[in-house]
Amino acid sequence: MRMAMSQEDNFSYLLGSLILVLLSAALVEQFFDNGQMIVVGTTVMSLSISVIGLGENKRWIRSSFGLMLTTLFFASIGSVFELLNLDVLALLTILSFLVAATSRAAKQVLFSGIISSNQIIGSICIFLLLGLIWAFTYLLLIEIFGAAFNGIEVQKWTDNLSTVIYYSYITLTTVGYGEISPNMPIARFFAFSEAICGQFYMAIIVASLVGAKMSQTDS
Repeated sequence: MRMAMSQEDNFSYLLGSLILVLLSAALVEQFFDNGQMIVVGTTVMSLSISVIGLGENKRWIRSSFGLMLTTLFFASIGSVFELLNLDVLALLTILSFLVAATSRAAKQVLFSGIISSNQIIGSICIFLLLGLIWAFTYLLLIEIFGAAFNGIEVQKWTDNLSTVIYYSYITLTTVGYGEISPNMPIARFFAFSEAICGQFYMAIIVASLVGAKMSQTDS
């Protein structure tokens, strides 16, 4: 059976996938021990499926699936054999995919010149993707430098996933409860960079959407 995904609703699929990833990370940590590889698998498969709607380029689609399947393979190997280099490689692969997906989505949302419910949902997706990009950046810092953050234990990145996602969105929205804080200069740099990005994104996206809507109304 063929699944229909038009350019009119493609961001709905992506939003659903992102919510599934974030919810599954919390549920696994709440109810299961050592089950974060389930979240990794969910992330890989759901984002791979959802990015089909981000463009009609078949090469992009094939590359997305290939990249995500490679990520799942390396993450699984790294989990079994506890090899640092493979964990770093897996994190870099996921991070690269998230950056590419965010760039692809931004082109449709910010530069389309058309405002619709799909574009509004797309802007929400980009915000969630930004939080995930920084979350995996923080996981990478912990893998490389160790105790990069106060309040986050140095352990396998899959076990820190939910905690780091929480910290990332708290930082992106500049809420900053304070129970987790950067412990190294490089970690502090990425933390305040995320806060700045969150503030500028809200200003830019609101101005872009309002400007495009006014242009539609005038025409």
